[in-house]
Amino acid sequence: MGVLLAGVVLPVNEARAQSSVQLYGIVDAALTYTNNINDGRTWAQSSGVARNDRWGFRGEEDLGGGYRAIFRLENGFSINSGTLGQGGLEFGRQAFVGLASDQIGTISLGRQYDFMTTNLTTFSAGSLIPSVFAFHLGDLDRLGGERINNAVKYVSPTLEGLQLGALYAFGGQPGDLVSNSASSFGATYARGPLHLAAAYTAIHNYQPSFGIGTSVLGTPLSGSGPLGTLSTPPTFDKLIVSGLAAGYQLGPVLLQGLFTLVDFQNKGQSAVLRTEEGNAQYKLSSVFFLAASYAYSKLDSDHWNQIALGADYFFSSRTDVHLNAVYLRASSGVAAELFLLSPSSTNTQMIVALGLRHTF
Repeated sequence: MGVLLAGVVLPVNEARAQSSVQLYGIVDAALTYTNNINDGRTWAQSSGVARNDRWGFRGEEDLGGGYRAIFRLENGFSINSGTLGQGGLEFGRQAFVGLASDQIGTISLGRQYDFMTTNLTTFSAGSLIPSVFAFHLGDLDRLGGERINNAVKYVSPTLEGLQLGALYAFGGQPGDLVSNSASSFGATYARGPLHLAAAYTAIHNYQPSFGIGTSVLGTPLSGSGPLGTLSTPPTFDKLIVSGLAAGYQLGPVLLQGLFTLVDFQNKGQSAVLRTEEGNAQYKLSSVFFLAASYAYSKLDSDHWNQIALGADYFFSSRTDVHLNAVYLRASSGVAAELFLLSPSSTNTQMIVALGLRHTF
């Protein structure tokens, strides 16, 4: 019995049930070069390029009979300035409590990821390259890690490689069960070298956070704030996001395919953003990985081509150095805008990053 801090178990009162609490986190910083942000080249030190910086607590307590109490509190921050992420929320990345059982599954309540993130993110270039800039336009398909407040989430046990899940989020509007509410469903299947995943998320009264360099249903979505955020986020009546993914490990080569749909609905109108991505990772050795991806996105008459390349070398199981590049080319008349960047003055944009990451 004890408390686990940074991999060390500390003793606790022996009269209590078997329990543990773990302190964990990621610190990641990189030097970046961007060829065009608002018509200018930019050199910068960027925080959380391979994976966003974070620290948190997670723990569980054995309740007997195969049941466990679980919790997670996770904070996001910038390593360059020390400021809080997620708009200044103390535990803006995750905050939930729940019950878990190997026989009946896990139910949790709080601020959580929907199944677009938990089921499909590992199949995306943003995870494989690794570079947060390689996630898709404005992270509208939620693969970069968008959260939902007031969520009740259930994940089943894994049976013959299959796992299912469902989530419902209360909107927080007294007397209104629809406004600001959300629902999500997901499934994963793993058998040997084959991995499959599917997810669906619907959100009422949706407000996007990041720009994509064009308009949707007549509403401009071009980021003008820090990290390409929208200065005045619009509200859509409903957003429906869905996706399918497949991966296959073939010796040292991992091959993956991903398809997502983002359906904007507002005042009886609809616009759909489609993205198709293929990527591959080659394991040169136990510590050195190369990766590449290509993604094609289309929204009405606008389209985008995105290419990402990356190399990742591990000094140890917890420390690695990464080099990556992401290039985006939009159709004529559309300002290229990579995720987490302000728009280019042209229809192309590229970023190159060299960084160091440590996990604990």
